Amino acid sequence: MLIVTAWDFEELSWSYNYTEFIDTLTSLVMKKVILMTRIDDAVRRILRVKFTAGLFENPFSDLSLAHQIGSKAHRDLAREAVRKSLVLLKNGKHANSPLLPLPTNTSKILVAGSHADDLGLQCGGWTISWQGQTGNNMTTGRVSILPINTTLTRLQK
Repeated sequence: MLIVTAWDFEELSWSYNYTEFIDTLTSLVMKKVILMTRIDDAVRRILRVKFTAGLFENPFSDLSLAHQIGSKAHRDLAREAVRKSLVLLKNGKHANSPLLPLPTNTSKILVAGSHADDLGLQCGGWTISWQGQTGNNMTTGRVSILPINTTLTRLQK
């Protein structure tokens, strides 16, 4: 359970059953496995962030800003976040030789993992549903494997 680590916020990631979560947490507090001071400390930090963000003075979203969702600026920011968060690994004889741009004789690139061809999972939690959702048809965009395939095809011509 994340509450005993450095995390301050547990969103029932291990269970969809909130009553099970409450019962388990209450039991752990009663057994002093999780100290009430730890809960108080976490709540204090969470409330401080919410107060600083102004959520107590204005708890509702400004609906006049809804048209900005999915705007070019938002998509550009999302692309920047993806560029800064993807990891590109390289096998080769020389660790210091540049990987990008790809040589024109590149014939294979391994794209691994369950998220490689799944836009829903690449988007992550809270994008489509609170825990993320599998599938490629619930939002606009492309999975990361498509541009790689396109680039390899172009380089091989």
